[in-house]
Amino acid sequence: MAGIGFQLARTARDGGVGGIAGAAAFGAVISAGPWMITAVAMGLLNRWTALHLHAGGGGTVQTVLIYAFSLSALAAGPISILATRMAADRIFARDAAGVTGIVLVALAAGGALALALGALVFGWLAALPAVEATLATLTLAWLTQIWIAAPLLTALRRYRAVPVAYLAGVAAASVVLALLPAPGVAGVLAVIAGGVGLTLAAILRVIVRQFAAAPVLPARDAIAARMATIVACAGIAAVAAVWVDKWLLWWGPESVPAIGLLRLNPINDQGSFLGLLTMVPGLTLILIVAETRFDRAFGDLIARCTGTSTLDRIEEARREVLRTVLDALRLLVLVQALVAALAWVLAVPMFDLIGADARAIFAFRQTSLGAVFHIVAIATTVVLAYYDLFGRILLTWTFFAIGSAVATVLQWDAGFAAFGWGYMAGAVVGASVGLALAGEATVNLTYLLFVGNNPSVVGHGGRLL
Repeated sequence: MAGIGFQLARTARDGGVGGIAGAAAFGAVISAGPWMITAVAMGLLNRWTALHLHAGGGGTVQTVLIYAFSLSALAAGPISILATRMAADRIFARDAAGVTGIVLVALAAGGALALALGALVFGWLAALPAVEATLATLTLAWLTQIWIAAPLLTALRRYRAVPVAYLAGVAAASVVLALLPAPGVAGVLAVIAGGVGLTLAAILRVIVRQFAAAPVLPARDAIAARMATIVACAGIAAVAAVWVDKWLLWWGPESVPAIGLLRLNPINDQGSFLGLLTMVPGLTLILIVAETRFDRAFGDLIARCTGTSTLDRIEEARREVLRTVLDALRLLVLVQALVAALAWVLAVPMFDLIGADARAIFAFRQTSLGAVFHIVAIATTVVLAYYDLFGRILLTWTFFAIGSAVATVLQWDAGFAAFGWGYMAGAVVGASVGLALAGEATVNLTYLLFVGNNPSVVGHGGRLL
């Protein structure tokens, strides 16, 4: 993403006030555009189903979408991060055919896994009618493939294509729903599946046009087995870190039966979802400021290591990397803490404005505070990814997930007033572990580059930690 960040930083620097505003808007769209579009679309769809479907039908559609988004993130997590890691190597080697082969394998693997999950969850646990279960499973599979394919567009600097594809899918589904006279649950699910499919088709079209070479499937040794395992597990842990408290609370206080054996917790789900949206400013800053500056500082260090610089000059560049990381973290914490404070103060009038359940304010406030630490955890994993220390990324997200799960269980009987505490506690733990691991790596970065994580020394599987 640093290449995009450089373009936006240049726009902000050269365009005056308008340039700063434009760069911020583009950064928000790139970093969280699909997320925001989905949030608005979900809100509008809930209002539409309340007017056009009976209560049970609207609940079925909502449950299908929530489970589809959750399961698609889980199914795509290990495959997406691994495919992106491998595709980055092929792009660096200017091997377009290799990239296409990786994409094909990743899409097939993600689709197959999602179909199996969909059959289990929607066909058996939810016991939906065959047509509805099929449409829900298809939506899950296509969402999974979107998660896998979309990150590659950032490597191509076709960052506008992702939000445009989402808008196209939402717009097409909205038009069809407006024209249908009296659609039932199956009809609504079919329209949603069609909109998701259109979004996937638009993303794949851009990728196919960019990588027009005949695909070459990746070789068995395209990535070392140990590295592949660590990277995939890091993807799973990152998804679990965000979702584990929601999964647990689907069976906790204030939860309700949804369809079949599936359950939801409307109060926590609503507050948590809105609270997570407060991360948009932090994600934008990571894109425009933090990663861009870090990429420049780290690139200077690598240039000195591969050139004829003395050890003193290399150490000087390493200290600049450390200063850059600390400055970025200070800015991220300051801005995200300000957003969290505004969320706490404005929660009541905002919930009144949108007509949300007032009991969800607790989850919203706690989640918005946890987002401050979540942003820090994300920033540290970005740094660790540059250092190729995916074992430490795995450790960061694993501690985040464990902390969230333990805190949620400890507050199990506290009711809706404790919703969001699990996520917040997990974010604090994850941020602390990430800071410790990234800080230690940055202090010893010269050693890691030449010896500790040098493939000629430790092998292509990299370090475990």
